[in-house]
Amino acid sequence: MDRLEYAAAHRQQYLDWCGAVERSPYSALDKLEFAIISAHCPMAAAISGWENSRSLIEIDDIANALDAAGVIAPRHKAAYIWAARTAVADGRPLPHPDYREYRETVKWNGLGYCKLSFAACLIDPLGSDIICLDTHMLQVYWGWRPTVREVNTLYRNISDYSYIESLVVLEAAEVGLPPFAYQWAVWDWKRAKVDLIPPNPHDFLWKGGRREQQLALFSSLS
Repeated sequence: MDRLEYAAAHRQQYLDWCGAVERSPYSALDKLEFAIISAHCPMAAAISGWENSRSLIEIDDIANALDAAGVIAPRHKAAYIWAARTAVADGRPLPHPDYREYRETVKWNGLGYCKLSFAACLIDPLGSDIICLDTHMLQVYWGWRPTVREVNTLYRNISDYSYIESLVVLEAAEVGLPPFAYQWAVWDWKRAKVDLIPPNPHDFLWKGGRREQQLALFSSLS
């Protein structure tokens, strides 16, 4: 089963998951903070650090919570979170349409093109027209496992980033899914086929998620 077939076969599941993220009890700022925390960080550590820092206000407390969870660069990320909260309180707009223009004109400490795109997708999972090209997605569309240098070079060039992004968006239209829903399906497909990691509903982003759905999806990837 290729990525298009997988996404088509599980179309409704990814629409449901995106709908759950859209209805999440967490704010747009919370989601932007998760994008900051998750940069260059294992998913389990990012989730734990994000959950443990939701009620914290002081920058040192945030840093300690991130550090305890195993988040990469916890003090830098705590500073980025504190700066983001301050900027929002001062009136800086969070990601909103036109997302492509926003991505190029509004800068956040700790968020490059990739992770700012991820934040936009979490904030507007059914409406965002930009996607997060992480290393898993790049491996799919480049056909090889990229080096850190290759990834960083792409992340500094919005034209090259946008070109690969356009390929994903075209495939999403072919399947009939919003770009983020399709990206999520491809991300799960790649991790299951190559890394043997079951699909992830990211139900930490909403209340009452059902993790048992992972195994049902995983069993149909052959």
